[in-house]
Parts: sequence; structure tokens; C-alpha cells
Amino acid sequence: MKTSLNTVPTKLGRLWLPTIALAIASLWLFAGEAHAQAGLAAEGRVGVTYPQGDLSDHEAEAGLSLGAELQVNFHPRLTAYLGFHRHSFNCDNGCGDLGDNPRSTGGGAGVKYIFHNPGDVLVWGRGGIVANTFGTDDGTGDREIGFELGVGADLPVAHRLYLVPNIGFVSHETGGSVLDKANFFTLGVGAHYHLR
Repeated sequence: MKTSLNTVPTKLGRLWLPTIALAIASLWLFAGEAHAQAGLAAEGRVGVTYPQGDLSDHEAEAGLSLGAELQVNFHPRLTAYLGFHRHSFNCDNGCGDLGDNPRSTGGGAGVKYIFHNPGDVLVWGRGGIVANTFGTDDGTGDREIGFELGVGADLPVAHRLYLVPNIGFVSHETGGSVLDKANFFTLGVGAHYHLR
């Protein structure tokens, strides 16, 4: 009898299984501390994408980036996040064989580490994995695993509410597109609200 693990694509299994195991281990390690001081927050983001590499070579230009995240604070300096995002690119002169309205859409998960806290401002860095599809008006490729990195700061504007300027980098394969990889920077701002 075949198990469900045999149906998992090799590349996907190599990345997701260790990631899930690491997430479970992290939850177990921080369980006692998390129970005492876990915080929950929601964040919405808007920004601009700056295509690099193959995207830029196919004449893709800056576009709009949107995202939403749920964040759990397990430790005063450590936060886990789970989110969804849509990064689009413009093609003022057409993108040729790339297709119209190119975009990278999917979900991501990772950790954010607060490395500097000069008073009320929280300066952080983050990293995680993304599971994105790359698509155009002509169709969408397979979902591919990639990574994201970012830096930013949480600036208080009201009780439990923070303004979040941020810079990020996202990279993932395109799953059947004319591109090998989608690489791009994001520059944006978010609104971060602590639910508890």
C-alpha cells in the first residue's frame, strides 16, 4: 500500500517536510513561554515591486505589491508569520513572450527577529519560504517553493497600532513560464495591529 508521502513531488517534499518539522519543534520549544506571553497581530501591506534578473530582461517594470499576514509573538524578540501576497509587474511596452500582466501570487511563512529596540521603534529582519505561482493573462505556472528576506521597523502611531515601512526580496522558480526564476525587490509600508 502506497503512503501519501509517495505522492509528494521530490522537490516539494525536500523543502516542506523539514520546514514543518522545524515549525513543530519551534512551537514545542517555546510552548511554555508562548503560553505565558504569546501575542497575536494582523498586518496589511501595500508597496511597489522592482523586478530583477529574468523579469527585468523580459522588460517587466515596477508594479503593485499587496499582502496580509497573521503574526504570533512567541518571544519578546521572535515572531512567526503566515501570510498571503500578490506581486504584480507592469509592461508599458509589452513583455513579449512573457505575456500580459505578469504576477507572482501565493503564501509565505517564516520568522521575524527584532534586533534593535531604541525605545518604541522595533527594528527587525525576517526570512521565510514562499509557495508562489507565476502567471500572466495567458495562464499560470505550477506552484513553486522559494524564499523571502526583509528588513523593516514597527513605528507606533496609536495604542496597539504600528506603521511598518519595509524592504524585501523574493525569489522563486516560475513552474513552466518562459522565465527560469522570478526575482524582485519590494518596497512598501504596512499597518500592524496587535490583537492581544
